[in-house]
Amino acid sequence: MSNEEKKHKGLDRYIVLVVFILAISVVIVYNLANIQLVNGAYYMEQSISRISTQGYIYPKRGDIFDRNGIPIAGSRMGYCVQYVDVDMTPQDKNAMFLDLISLLEKNGRSFKSRLTDYIDINPVRFKTDKTESFISTIVVNKEDAQYLITADQVFRYMRDKTFAIDPSYTDEEAFKIMKLRYEVLVNRPTIQNPLIIADDIPALAMAEIEERSSYFRGFSTFVKPYRVYYNAELVSHVLGYVGYISQEQYEKLSKEYPDKYYTQSDIVGIMGIESAAEPLLRGVSGLISKEVDESGRTTAFTIERPPVPGNKVYLTIDLELQKVALESLKRNIEVIRKKPDKKNHGDANAGAVVVMDVKSGEILAMVSYPDYDPAVFLTDDNDAKAAILEQAGYPMWNRATQGTYAPGSTYKPLVAIAALESGTITPNTLIYCPYKEEVGGMPFTNLEGHQGHIALTKALATSSNMFFYKVGVMTGIDNIVKWAKEFGLAQNTGIEISESIGRIASKEYKKTYLNEDWYPANTAMAAIGQLYNSFTPVQLVNYIASIANGGKRYTPHLIKMAVSPEGKIVYEAPNDYYEIPVKPSTIEAVKAGMVAVTHRNDGTAASVFRDFPFTVAGKTGTSETGREDRKESSNGLFVCYAPYDDPQIAIVVVVEHGVWGSWTAPIAKDIMMAYFKLNEAEKTTHAQTIEIIW
Repeated sequence: MSNEEKKHKGLDRYIVLVVFILAISVVIVYNLANIQLVNGAYYMEQSISRISTQGYIYPKRGDIFDRNGIPIAGSRMGYCVQYVDVDMTPQDKNAMFLDLISLLEKNGRSFKSRLTDYIDINPVRFKTDKTESFISTIVVNKEDAQYLITADQVFRYMRDKTFAIDPSYTDEEAFKIMKLRYEVLVNRPTIQNPLIIADDIPALAMAEIEERSSYFRGFSTFVKPYRVYYNAELVSHVLGYVGYISQEQYEKLSKEYPDKYYTQSDIVGIMGIESAAEPLLRGVSGLISKEVDESGRTTAFTIERPPVPGNKVYLTIDLELQKVALESLKRNIEVIRKKPDKKNHGDANAGAVVVMDVKSGEILAMVSYPDYDPAVFLTDDNDAKAAILEQAGYPMWNRATQGTYAPGSTYKPLVAIAALESGTITPNTLIYCPYKEEVGGMPFTNLEGHQGHIALTKALATSSNMFFYKVGVMTGIDNIVKWAKEFGLAQNTGIEISESIGRIASKEYKKTYLNEDWYPANTAMAAIGQLYNSFTPVQLVNYIASIANGGKRYTPHLIKMAVSPEGKIVYEAPNDYYEIPVKPSTIEAVKAGMVAVTHRNDGTAASVFRDFPFTVAGKTGTSETGREDRKESSNGLFVCYAPYDDPQIAIVVVVEHGVWGSWTAPIAKDIMMAYFKLNEAEKTTHAQTIEIIW
């Protein structure tokens, strides 16, 4: 073979090799294009289908303890069912949903659906008048809405068009499917935002769902912490409760705390400390992916972000003292109901107690009665929840921070402060107090009878209305209002949980709300704690504590501190206070009068504290409700602090329809006995007296 022929033959082989390589390249490029461009979406879907779901790992909610470390709220682990919407025919999806519902019902579990807020069956009916927005969510075409008038028309439309439910299903079965599909419709659950279908399911139900994961497409189970309450009824109004996050809460919390990774399936605080301490109690959600094979069996878990538990929150509440306060309030309400008195109509039925540390503002006990069990709101028992909401006496209303009451004579120490500070009187000024006299242009009666000339100490001890009618008018309403505000009355106290503001009887109030002028007789009525005055028990206890400690107005608080899972203190309540510009001599004069209430022979609460082992300063209050002519008893109040010479705690007791303030004083006595750990033997050992010049 010549050299020329060899060259041609080598060139031919090279050309064949190049053509072969090019052909292979074309095939590869074609297949890549086919996979990525033509059928990219299909293969991506197939790849994604190998991941059963990507969901959040719910963080453990922080535990709540009393000040001594006694648990009030904790967590336990359970299982939840989540759903991520997948592409299926309506027939297959409906059948799968009904099977899942049957599985849950077999295991004693149900699922939540907002559809039942709008429509029900047996008979088919609307449950609300506001159907327009609801109908707009279920129509296939907007034009269809105009033809949907009756509940039956809406039901049939949802069955036939919205969800294409087979006619072979009964209406009851169809409605079950509708309820679940409606939740999917309005929530549009995705991998990033799965929908919780059912909470706290049994392990057997979880196992069955996982075993049939190839059939229950889109459904998966996850471990989740659930709230547990201990002795919750003792602190129901302080604790509050948790529930599913609302859309408004989700948007607000997600914006304020983006690093917490809130989801629309989260459990959050709804009331009380559970709500107020939400940022402290809430942990950080983790993220998990679960991979499955072609048969639907799990092959691997991938934790993409581990969860972080919430902080431990310690309250200022002393659970043992709380128990004493609640039991004493309940017991004494029953005693009051049976006491013989022409003004007692046996209608005492509710009340509140607040105990505060006068040196820090810590709330040691806060009781509102009737109470309720917050644990009910951790269940799916809607009937039990409704029963609490509809129960007589409004048990969910926190009377300690939200109830407002005319203070009655418990307001007189404040009026005395205003009078002393303005120079209207001195502690020794004598005021003539007859049985009847015209004051401020109106005739008034002194319920204490004819008292002659008396000074401040006796006026407070006997709760002389005539003294304070006169001194109130002499002092002027503007001065009284000024000092009421200084002591925090009818103002937000700053306590962590929801509170009412109340109101002060004033010229501004009467003009704004009644469009009437103010008269001197109005001042007389306001000076004995009546007319428009209305304050919360927590405001009253703060006012009394400020007298006890010499003029420091602390911010009442229920949270003592929060501790991270690593044991680091992440929050500690500040010990700040406002220094009220009141003279020490004024405080001492008022204190002497309050001691006379409980220890002077003619004091309105002397019978309760006559044999008490140390000196208590207090003030009784009987406030009229304005309905006494309709056989309704007046409210009874008692405020106090102790010990007199070294104040530690202040107490406020309110009993609705408690008739007389002195009848409520035994509740405060029980609390002091518990707080100071007094018993029969200690009464002699710890007995102390002080010399008081009346």
